[in-house]
Amino acid sequence: MNKNNSTVLIYLFFFSLLEMILTFLIKYDLNSISISEFNILFIGNILPISIEIVLIILILMHLFIKKNIHISHRISIFIVISASFTLLLVGYITNKIGYQFNDNYIFNFPIKRVVTGGSLMFSFFLKIYLITLLINLFFNNSFVVYLKSLLSTLSVFILAFLTIFVLTTKNGFVSTNLKPSSSSIAVVLGAAVWNDKPSTLLIGRTKKASELLIHKKIAKIQFTGSNAPGEISEASAAYNYAISLGVKKHLLAIEETTTTTTEQIKFIKKNLVKIQGNYSVIIISDQFHLTRVLEICKFFDVKAIGIASDYSLKWERLLYYRFRESIALLFFWLFAI
Repeated sequence: MNKNNSTVLIYLFFFSLLEMILTFLIKYDLNSISISEFNILFIGNILPISIEIVLIILILMHLFIKKNIHISHRISIFIVISASFTLLLVGYITNKIGYQFNDNYIFNFPIKRVVTGGSLMFSFFLKIYLITLLINLFFNNSFVVYLKSLLSTLSVFILAFLTIFVLTTKNGFVSTNLKPSSSSIAVVLGAAVWNDKPSTLLIGRTKKASELLIHKKIAKIQFTGSNAPGEISEASAAYNYAISLGVKKHLLAIEETTTTTTEQIKFIKKNLVKIQGNYSVIIISDQFHLTRVLEICKFFDVKAIGIASDYSLKWERLLYYRFRESIALLFFWLFAI
């Protein structure tokens, strides 16, 4: 065993293990999910466990080889794992205590999600950087390992985004495959509202739900989504549009408190699955969105079918939305946010 390497590598092992525990606390504690609902087969759980196993193997290899890690590299390892752990801990604590951010938006995302998500993702980036650094230290002990590790880490992230980007092409079920049902609820996920009118995306989702209702493939429609400052809620805008299409009011319901897709799936689990368990759930959104929606459903153990709206986007807008969804899906797999 290389005693010169042991102290920092044991420190790395200890804090990396704490990071994995914190990651699961962020996923399960902050989402009020019992650990008994832990699903080892969920890809978002496989990822941190696999990364931890890889890191442990690398630590053991460095402990039992004769090659000494230069003291400057050991200091760097100490700093990086400390920063990674601190960012993860801050992300957990700020959410746990319910720290209130202002109501500003960045790239159409609430500033709370941007700040929290940014700190968590940078923590994960540092974790991957440490793994590539440990690998590169097997072959080179000079300072060029930092640049190589950075490039390797960026390559890993690019590959991950490209893989997820391909996954977002997955379509939902075709509505013509649905059989008539008197025990199905179609949940229309919220989308933007423009001057108190539903956006084109929300119109497409509402039209699809109304079409299913007309053909008696569902029994009722549940609209979801709160409001941006100065606008009516997404649920209300969709509700009003459905009424204009001739849908009867008693077949419609609205929920106006959720702000994210994850919150909307939580609402489905609490209010539609647990309370109205005799109903099956059909979630209506856009094709590029449904992959993430159904992954969130798996995490929260919500059995649902995804139906894509018929609205077609221009290629540049579709590219933009799919890119956003790729980022959002990775965030959810890693931290369930």
